[in-house]
Amino acid sequence: MTIMEYNGKKPEISPNSYVSPMATLIGDIHINDNVIIWPGSIIRAENSPINIGEYTTIFNGVMMLTRSQKSSINIGRYCILESGVTLLGCFLEDYVQLKEGTLVFEEVSIGEGSIILNNSQVPPGLTIPARVVMKGIPVEPVREQTRNDVLKQKEKAENYSQLFIKIKEQLPNAQGYLLTLPDFIKLIFKKEE
Repeated sequence: MTIMEYNGKKPEISPNSYVSPMATLIGDIHINDNVIIWPGSIIRAENSPINIGEYTTIFNGVMMLTRSQKSSINIGRYCILESGVTLLGCFLEDYVQLKEGTLVFEEVSIGEGSIILNNSQVPPGLTIPARVVMKGIPVEPVREQTRNDVLKQKEKAENYSQLFIKIKEQLPNAQGYLLTLPDFIKLIFKKEE
């Protein structure tokens, strides 16, 4: 992986997390326990810090960029950022899921257990309440989530992290950065049988 210091700040990665060798991390980044970062992700904290909470999974090609001192990124625990998500400075509470191709602008706050659907855009400064599903350009509410829905999101995030650890234990030579998501899913179900 490419890890670069910027202005005296270097990424700090928990030894209990996994970052693909094909990911890029620059600057003031803190990665907590049980985080999984897949290939092609670029995380650049050149102007403000980026904090990634426990049990968060960041899939292929996610881009995080702090463009000013006001655009720090804080990602809560048990979040799932799917392929092609772009964050430009925002606050995500716990159990948030951003579906493929979502674009989140600066000074956005996304409440606990909310989901942003595929290819949506969250405009600057928007506050999204807890437990709501949003979609569109710009995003609009689709429906609300129950507390049970949020707990399922937590379980899903936890499973992504734990299943990756199981695969590494059972197949110690398996390189996560060589696994595609479909191959990863096949290995998970094969090992659980």
